[in-house]
Amino acid sequence: MRAALQAMRLRLRRRGTTPVHGAETGRLLHVVDWIEIRAVLRQRAVADAAARPLTQRNPGEGRSIFVARGMDYAESRPYQAGDDMRSMHWQLLARTGKPHVKLYHEEHAGSWHGLIDMRGPMLFGTRVRTKAQQAARVALLAAGLQALASPQTLIACTLWRADGLHGRGFGRGSVAVRRLAAWLMAEPLPAPGAVAGQDDRADRPREAFASWVKSLLAGQPGPSRLALASDWSWADAQTDATLWRVAAFVDVRATRVRDPAEIELPAMPGAWFEDAAGGVCGWVELDSAARQHHANAAAGAAAARARALRSIGVPLGEVLTPENAAEILQALALPARTQTGSGGLAAQTAGAPRKPAMPT
Repeated sequence: MRAALQAMRLRLRRRGTTPVHGAETGRLLHVVDWIEIRAVLRQRAVADAAARPLTQRNPGEGRSIFVARGMDYAESRPYQAGDDMRSMHWQLLARTGKPHVKLYHEEHAGSWHGLIDMRGPMLFGTRVRTKAQQAARVALLAAGLQALASPQTLIACTLWRADGLHGRGFGRGSVAVRRLAAWLMAEPLPAPGAVAGQDDRADRPREAFASWVKSLLAGQPGPSRLALASDWSWADAQTDATLWRVAAFVDVRATRVRDPAEIELPAMPGAWFEDAAGGVCGWVELDSAARQHHANAAAGAAAARARALRSIGVPLGEVLTPENAAEILQALALPARTQTGSGGLAAQTAGAPRKPAMPT
């Protein structure tokens, strides 16, 4: 019997699927999460292909959604002595009777970078999963959507652990998304008590975030899209200033991940609370007045954070820990890109209104 079970586990590993059991519950991403997200991405790919105009399905002289790297056709000009005959625009010659040559410009592939916050506050969760695990699902789904819209986009991601920020690149296309999923499934989820006391300074997260953004922008190639998943409880005016500077030329999208208990406490006669950071514990009576005060404070803090990000031009999505992949997809609300391989926000929003001024 033991040999049969070992053989079954070996076959499951070779097939790339492992059963969800107790040893896997401490991972940042589970196999069932990847299966769910992959199914949503497949449905999105089928829907996008059906809704795409027929003229965009066939590659021609214009931009192609399938082949978007290399040289892209820009315009034509009259033929001059010494021009390469291989650049002759034969269709225009047939229509006008005058020789023209095609002019091209280099078409750049974009770069998508995600940030998953998995520090102490993100290890909280009362239903289904923790906030850090839901943040990983959000980032993986956002990366998959970007790979569907622009397969030549570089995919990279950073894990914000208690000991610092650790990033890795995964390549392009659906292969990069699968590599990202494998990386997240191999990442252990630390226990809340294991990271208690490591961030002793209140300003350390903001300094680490600003340093990470600075190093990210200094790299080559720089990112054209940023997807940030956190609870944003640590953000302040310094964080807004950092985001405002990067959002001037990078498409930044933020997602706030919260647990339902952070929005509204459940109706309980009494609960035993223990502060993992300070070690303070005791009984707390959760009457209606206390729960209403908690709900009002949470709503006020959430509205203030949303207004702050909106004032610097960064959209903020809202995701709860129990939500499935389809609900996360609605929260992301990423528009379908028709210009594959383009750079950042400036390349896609020609004629868009100017970015609002930095709040004082």
